[in-house]
Amino acid sequence: MGYYSTLVSQPRIKTHLTEEQFFKKWDELKASLIGTVDEGFLDQYDWKTDKKEGSFTWYYLELEDWHSKHYADEALAEFISEVIAEGERCLLEFNGEDGINWGYYITKGSVKEIEYVKMVDRKRIE
Repeated sequence: MGYYSTLVSQPRIKTHLTEEQFFKKWDELKASLIGTVDEGFLDQYDWKTDKKEGSFTWYYLELEDWHSKHYADEALAEFISEVIAEGERCLLEFNGEDGINWGYYITKGSVKEIEYVKMVDRKRIE
């Protein structure tokens, strides 16, 4: 069966890459995962061109089912960090079937894990 989770926000990124450059990088990433545990798990993600604005192009992510096996989440986050425009940010957040939340704060060349902390009146609770 596997572990299911939900991608809770629709990533939308701004980049200087042309459509040809963007989709070439995406295909290269998917090819690089052949033979790894993440092989095939990026196939569920479908990048769409949103709009063009000057030298920038906006892309957003579509999925047939947002509740899925998001096993290649780190590879997806790293890809976004490579193509996102300088000064932009993207949040990639997931909610697991067991209620666990995790995510990534992504900027150009950087992926940082988001820490989800339960708090009441600004005090951490367990």
